[in-house]
Amino acid sequence: MTRDLSNDEYSQFDIGSEELPQPQNPSRIRIRELIFGVGIGVVVTLVATRFVAVSPQSTPNSTPVSLNESQSPAQKVTVAAVSFDSVDQTLKATGTVAPFESIPILSPAVGLQIQQISADEGDFVERGQLLATLDDSVEQAQLQQSRAAVAQYEARLAELRAGNRVEEIAQARATVKQIQSQITQAEADLTLAQKRVERNQSLETDGAITRDRLDELLNDAQVKQAQLQQMRASSQEAQQRLVQLEKGPRSEVIAQAVAQLAEAKAQYQVNAARLKDTKIISPVSGKISKRDARVGDVTKSSQSLFTIIEDGRLELQVKVPETQLTLIRPGQIVTITSDANSSLKIQGRVREIEPIINEESRQGIVAVDLAETNSLKPGMFLSAAIVTNKSQVLTAPMGAVLPQTDGTYLVYKVQPDDKVKASVVQVGEILSDQRIEILAGVQSSDRLVVKGGPYLKDGDSISY
Repeated sequence: MTRDLSNDEYSQFDIGSEELPQPQNPSRIRIRELIFGVGIGVVVTLVATRFVAVSPQSTPNSTPVSLNESQSPAQKVTVAAVSFDSVDQTLKATGTVAPFESIPILSPAVGLQIQQISADEGDFVERGQLLATLDDSVEQAQLQQSRAAVAQYEARLAELRAGNRVEEIAQARATVKQIQSQITQAEADLTLAQKRVERNQSLETDGAITRDRLDELLNDAQVKQAQLQQMRASSQEAQQRLVQLEKGPRSEVIAQAVAQLAEAKAQYQVNAARLKDTKIISPVSGKISKRDARVGDVTKSSQSLFTIIEDGRLELQVKVPETQLTLIRPGQIVTITSDANSSLKIQGRVREIEPIINEESRQGIVAVDLAETNSLKPGMFLSAAIVTNKSQVLTAPMGAVLPQTDGTYLVYKVQPDDKVKASVVQVGEILSDQRIEILAGVQSSDRLVVKGGPYLKDGDSISY
């Protein structure tokens, strides 16, 4: 059984007390109207029936009869006992369905055109699933260019680390020997030219040769001297090259090649990442609640392409007055219904109470976990009944409680001598199974008239 608590009252009472004040609860008025509406018709019928039965004019030749209690026949009635029942005390409120975790999906690549959409609103997607594809023509070209640069620098470094080939060293040695032979020949030619100059100088002095002839010999010797110096310089260069080839590449040259290769690889990784960013991938598994991406749109840094509810998990955010938040604890059962859909009735559990109270409404938010169902969508407005407590209360069948014109409620208690005693009672909530809560006026051992009560008066005899 359940008892509903209004947002303005959460009353506590003593079951054994019979003189508690009448609680001012709108639900009591509804109870009174319900019971009074049924009871008044029965009472009117009873009065009319009795009037016909006892009226002296009902039979022309009848004699008036005294209606003493001793002469009243025993009324046949149905009796039921007052009992203790477990009642769920509930707090009613309203709330809005919201995602438990809503994740916006943005494009990491900016300024690219959307070419293809692979998911739509309402779809369940897995983590890593493709959602959309962007134009990647520029990124593909840049990646190929960086891949070629990496290959080039790898080959250069491999060449340096392998050292010089044997053929190159042998060729350098041959060059050194060849130049050395040429130097030897040039030295001999220079020596001969110098001796010719010396002999012809004395002949020119004696007048045996002309001065022009001596100048020719001097010039030839100078040319051979210059050629010899040039060959010696070439020999030095060839010897240095041979030494470098035999030693191999210098360490700083190899280090430079290593650095160039590392830079090329880093650029390749950057371009590969840019190409990867042209594929919009879901970071989590869940349900797409919103799709803003459209084919042909150009991506922006602040534009959300998709919104995903992680694992499709929803919650109900219930607004509760701050004065009643102390009645709520995590784990309490919540019955959820919808005014717009009478067939919707599900159960949830209180997960947490948000620590912040709205300054204007003075209400707090209670987060209620919802079971996965296709009937719920974010933004729906639902009613929630939160079970705040369980208690044992005295209850009686609704037919045993008779509303009176003065606003009170009356029951007929069955006495040991099979007579009835009229007693005023204080009622509470209407419960399930057509029972009503009795706050005061009866005890658990009492038996009450359920059917036939409107035909009775205090002290009447009954039979069952």
